[in-house]
Amino acid sequence: MKIVITSFIMPHELDDLERVLIDLNKASKHIDGSNYEFNISMSVSDYLINWSKSTVDKEFFIKRFNSLKSLTGWAGKITFQIRDEIKGAFQAKRYAHIECTDATHFIWLDTDICFDEKVLFYMENAIQAIESQNIIKYFITPEIVKYWDTTWDCLVNEQYLNHELDFCKKANPFIECGEKGDISVEFVSNNVPGQPETKFGAGWFTLLSKQLLDKIPLPESMGAYGPDDTFLMWGIEKLNNKSKEIYQFKLKNYVVCENYIYRNREHYDSIICRIDRKEEFKLNSNSKFNEELNKIV
Repeated sequence: MKIVITSFIMPHELDDLERVLIDLNKASKHIDGSNYEFNISMSVSDYLINWSKSTVDKEFFIKRFNSLKSLTGWAGKITFQIRDEIKGAFQAKRYAHIECTDATHFIWLDTDICFDEKVLFYMENAIQAIESQNIIKYFITPEIVKYWDTTWDCLVNEQYLNHELDFCKKANPFIECGEKGDISVEFVSNNVPGQPETKFGAGWFTLLSKQLLDKIPLPESMGAYGPDDTFLMWGIEKLNNKSKEIYQFKLKNYVVCENYIYRNREHYDSIICRIDRKEEFKLNSNSKFNEELNKIV
């Protein structure tokens, strides 16, 4: 087993990366670190940041980024990289899938996700339980608190089902994350009309088997940033309409939380002149979406 933890950041997210790496370091005491690999990418591209108008130069952020590498020393292999061609999370995930040739699984992790120290332990146990049933194309998600609308309820922990919508935006993520009862592995079936049967947020500590990504690789044409989770969900739906071969599971009673209330990066706004390309990236990605979905067979 080789699990590759994949994250992409911009310089203004370095504080978030540090917190996530500290929490993963704590989590490592419950597992064998030789089974893990880090694939962490940061962009300092002039296409995304106007360094001539920034008050702190890119070398400062490169040094800060590299200083965090020591927090990953528990893992069997570590890739900390700054590459001009990687300008978004979609590309970072795609490159990791291509280049981590000995991987068996990938964890897609956004750096604003909060979790407790047992998350890797429970993920490994879930892998063993699922693969003992000879299932090889699958992904696993933790549970979440109440989100933006009820279409996410198939992933919401039962303790939060009756909470108000958008509870995720006011919840203390460090208190709400973690175990909420006995942990088990359950099938997920999203029964919302007009949506695919699977449902997940790509960077919410989602673990995907390499066999799944081999079947539905992220397309190069969709660029740097885009709807990787939506593309996979509809790709899985297309394949499963022919024959059921890809499954979603969740860690019932294990919750991760998005850090809304403590995610403050305003102090970076005065020192980094960012160029917002998200809408440009999304337009490109969405323009290729159906064309690439039609290629899945």
